Formats: sequence, structure tokens, C-alpha cells
Amino acid sequence: MMASETILLFLEVALALALILRAVNSTRLRLPDAVRLAAGVLGIYGALLVCLWLRCSPWTLLGVAVAASVASVAIRAEGLTRLTEAMGRLRLPLYLLSVAAMAALLLVLVPITTFLTSPGELNIHLSYLISGNARAAVLVVYVAAIVYMLAFTSRMRTLLTLLAATALALALVYSFALPFGYPPMSGLAFERLSLPESVMAWRALVDVVLVPLVALALCAALLRFGARSLIVAIALVNVSLVATIVLRASQEQVGGAGGSLAEAQLPQQPLRFSRTQPNVLMIFLDRFMGSYVESIVKSHPDLLERLSGFTWYPRTVAAGQNSIAGVHPMLGGYDYTPVEMNARGRPLRELSVEAFSILPRNFASHGYRVNLVNPRGLGFTMAGDCGVLNIEGVICTHFPMGPVRERAEQMGFSLDDIARAGYADLLSLLGSMRSAPYLVKQIVYLKGPWRPFLDKSAGTTFREWAQLQALPALSTPEAAESNFNFVSSLLPHEPSFLGEDCQPLHERFEVSNDEVARRGHISLFSLQHSIGARCALLSVADYLDFLKRAGVYDNTKIVIVSDHGIVGAVEDHSTRAVAGGTTASKYVATRSVLLVKERNARGPLRTLEDFLPNAEVPRILCEEIGGCVNPYLNDKRIAADGRDDPFHVSIVPWQFSAQNPESFRIHEQRALRGKDPYAAEGWVTLE
Repeated sequence: MMASETILLFLEVALALALILRAVNSTRLRLPDAVRLAAGVLGIYGALLVCLWLRCSPWTLLGVAVAASVASVAIRAEGLTRLTEAMGRLRLPLYLLSVAAMAALLLVLVPITTFLTSPGELNIHLSYLISGNARAAVLVVYVAAIVYMLAFTSRMRTLLTLLAATALALALVYSFALPFGYPPMSGLAFERLSLPESVMAWRALVDVVLVPLVALALCAALLRFGARSLIVAIALVNVSLVATIVLRASQEQVGGAGGSLAEAQLPQQPLRFSRTQPNVLMIFLDRFMGSYVESIVKSHPDLLERLSGFTWYPRTVAAGQNSIAGVHPMLGGYDYTPVEMNARGRPLRELSVEAFSILPRNFASHGYRVNLVNPRGLGFTMAGDCGVLNIEGVICTHFPMGPVRERAEQMGFSLDDIARAGYADLLSLLGSMRSAPYLVKQIVYLKGPWRPFLDKSAGTTFREWAQLQALPALSTPEAAESNFNFVSSLLPHEPSFLGEDCQPLHERFEVSNDEVARRGHISLFSLQHSIGARCALLSVADYLDFLKRAGVYDNTKIVIVSDHGIVGAVEDHSTRAVAGGTTASKYVATRSVLLVKERNARGPLRTLEDFLPNAEVPRILCEEIGGCVNPYLNDKRIAADGRDDPFHVSIVPWQFSAQNPESFRIHEQRALRGKDPYAAEGWVTLE
């Protein structure tokens, strides 16, 4: 938008608001004061929505506030006189404290506590974020002070103060009292899932009711208790925000090897296999929906032989619909479902480390060298904090980027990190998403400046694709000792920039809605994830071919598993789901994948219909060493004791930081009765 257009828009908004404020304060209407105030606030909120739609920028907020203050000169009769008198000489401190609290909330506290466990996950440390965004917060306060100084009437200054205090109160309510209501992040942006019209209607209604209600409550408190009481309350808010920020800074965690260690210190071939000793390989494919195997094998029948010795267990299920609920039982067994972890009453971070330690401790104690690559979720961090896994005989690293960068250069992809200031901008954008009213959230979601982060999301898809392609180069078959290898991939989770030929794209993969429907999907999101799953399994098959050529396939036990299915606009049209009436997305969300190959197993891929939750994976792997024990539960044996009827599934928030310190926040508890996850009649929602 050109400068002349911006000035014209400002004048139009100021004029429109002047007419609205003049009308609602007209003595002819004889409206109650509360109705006048509510109508005026809604008029300003409506103007903000229009302006944000035309130009989604932080400066738009300032522009609308200034336009509203200028428009206040049109108010006649008593207008804002009572509020001006109630504020008295404390009007400026009240205004500046409100602005300062808003800046701290949006620029630092909310983005960190809502979206991240540690800013190390985005390659930015709290020290930089606090110092950089503190300068931005101070700038916000300075600009606000200048605007206040330039306000040439007392009425304008009163309206600016009222808007600042109301905005702060609304930000606190929307940040901490109301649900967020948007999908998880994919790469560095939110997944593009459409919201039902009924949901948007309810959210609009919440805004229409809550925005004027908060303003009315604030004015009532100001008239009843005076400005001094409000200043004390807002000062306490500022103190609590600063204290929380300092506390989070003191608790910052950085992600171990591959995060805090230089790449030069990482083993360039972290995956090791012996030709003469038994090996174990666990491949974790995040968000791979298990029933995709049916259609993938149908379209690629050669996989029946390429997956020789494997058994597919289609009737598997995860203990939750996201990684935070599904990954811990997948690695630690039934003692680490959300229900069982809550019953322990201990910090979830400690229990997370326990779950990730079960297999490494047991295999290391039996003489295996344990090699963990990209242990996502370890230590309650998205990237995986290898620094917390100090076990003799265990090497925990992140993926060496050398082979990935070489392929990136060949294919014209940039893997350069966003500048640290860019990460700070992303976190501030996320803060505005969390703290804003619902209609503002929706506009930021649709029109916000996500482009730089979407471009980097293409790099995320490429990185995950290239890492799977590079697995042979990162593996050595020359080890003398037995090895337990673990590697994870996000490719099924990040498929938006993957083409149908399984090659990464620079632009998001898109086809028309008609084409999406023709291919049997209800959304582009669904089609993208089916492509991602297919390409991930084909890449894994390529790696298995390498293991065969290297002479280590037969003496390696292999498990391919996911932590959960897919949350979003996805339906499952596999034969089992259709027959059982479980095609809907709520069933798809916990439908994980599980493929198992025993050592020296032969023959084409076969299918077993046994009920086998992915929490069985530790027991399955531990059969190689005669069974495992949980050293944190008095050496309790890792067994099938949790394969109960009913089997419980917990619906929890997707963010690590959205949990209680010592328990998951379980929004909904489901039970599967009859041990058939494809049978709709077996699923019930518990109170």
C-alpha cells in the first residue's frame, strides 16, 4: 500500500469513527452510557478489523488508535468527561504502564510460554530474544508516549488511555483464559486448515460480546475504585510478567549434541551396523498414518518384496493424537502414557527423559552400542535435548548436515538459518496470534506476514527429505560390536513442499479442489499427507535396499513406527476403516503405523490383524536381549501389561509448554473397547 493510500485510509477511518462516535453520543438518541460506550468500542474494533484486512501490520494498530483519538473531537455532550476526571493526573502513568505490559506480553512472554519449550528449538536463545525484544518494547513505549504527547485535547488522551488499558485486559483474557483454537505449526508457520463456518460464527460472537464487555468492566472499575487502584493492578501485571520472563530465562534448555555442540564434533556416520553381530534399527516416522500402507503397497507392489521379512500390524493405535502424548509410550512402554505419567506426580520433563532412556539403558547394559539420531521430544523439547541423556555406551546426536547441504546446493535449496532477528519477528507474530481477539487472529492467520517463514518451511521439507536420502551415507556396516540405532524423520509431518514424484519443491504443492476430490481426498492437506507418507516409506525402502547390499539386513531387527496419526481434514478410506465405520478424522488422529522385521526373517511383506498399540514397540525390540526392565520403577519388566481392554487414549494440547509442570492437561479421555481400533462401536468418550 502506497503512502498516499495509507494517508487516505487513515483519513477515511478517522472520519468514519468521528461519525460513529458523534452518533452514539448524540443527545437525540438518549442511549444509556453503557450502550454508548459499547457501540463506540465496537465501532473502533470494526475499523481495526477492516484496516488489518487491508494492511496486516503492527503499524495498523497504532494508526487505528490515533484515528480513534482524532475522531474523539467529534464527541459532544458529557462524552468522556467522567472518565477524564476519574483518571486525573494518573492518566499518563496508567497509559504508559498499559502499553509497557502489552509490549512485554506480546513481544516476549506469550510467544515463549505458548509455542516453545525452549527458544533453542528455533536456534535463538532467550538472552538474545530478551535483549532484542526489550529494545523493541522500549521503542513501543516511546512511540506511544510521543503519540500521547501529540494528542492536542484532553479527550484524545483519555481515549488513548482507555484503548491501551482495554487492549491489555483483552490480551490477558485471550492469552490465558480462552482457548487458542488454531492448528499446530508446520515448519515455521501454522498448517493451513480451514475453520468451519460455525466455529467462526461462534468466535465472532465471543468477540462482539467480550470486547465491549471488557471495556465496560474497565470503565466501571475506574469510576468505582479510581485510577490509583488500576495502576496498582497493572503494575502488578508488569511485575509478574517480568518475573516470569526472568524465571524462563534461568531455566532455558539447549538441545545437546547437534544443538549446543559444533557440527565438527558430531560423528559423520552415526548409524553403525555389524555384519557378524546382531543389530537393531528403529525408524520413527512422525505423523505417519498407519492405514496409508494399504494404498502405498497397492500403488507400489514392488514394496511387498522390498519390505521382505516385515510384518505390518494395521490394528495399532497411539495413546494420543500428537507427539507429546504418543512418543513417550512408543519409547518407554505403557508406563508412559499420559494417564500413567500423570499418576506418577513428578515433573513431566523428568518422566520424558526416563521414557527416552529405557531402551538405551537396557541395550547398553547388554553390550550394544546405542546410536540415537534426532531424538525428537527428548527432555520435553521439540528438537530433542541430547544433553540430558548421559548414559555410558550411548551416543546421542542430531543429523550431520554435510550431506544435506551438498544436496541442497545441487538442487538450489537454501538451508541458511533465518537471521536471529527474523526468529524474533516470528515469535512476535505468534504472540499476536495468541493474545488477539478471535477475528483479529483469523485476519493475522490469513493475511499476516508469513511469507518469509513459509519459504523456510520449504527448506524444512527439503531437509527432512534429504536426511532420509542421506541415510546410506551416514551409515557404516563395518562395526565390530552389536548396535542399537534410532533415527527419526519429520517428512510425513512436513509434506507441503513435496511433489508427487517424491522430489522436494520450492513452492507449496497445490492442485485444484476438483482434483483433490477426484483423487479421493477431502482436502489438499489430506492429499499432501498421503504423498508425504508414500514418499517417506519409499525412502525407507531405499535405505533397506542399502542395508541388504551392505550385508547387514538379515542380522538386523527393524521396527518402523510412528507416534500418532494425523490431526486435520483427513479421512481414512482404507478397507478396514470403511468396513468398521472409522473413516472420520477423529479416528485417523491416533492411527499410527507399525512394521516389524525380525532378524533373518524372509518372505514378502505380510499382514497380521493382532491388536498391537505402538506402546508395544519397547517390548518387541527388547525381545532381542531377553527382555528389558524399567530401572525407574524398581526394575519392572517391559511387557504387554498395558494392552488392556479398554485401551485409553488421551487428548492433550500439542505444545509441550501448555501442560502442567507435573501432569498433562487432558482435554478429553477416550476408551477403545474390544481391541479393534477400526470398529466405531468400540470407541467411547469418557466423562
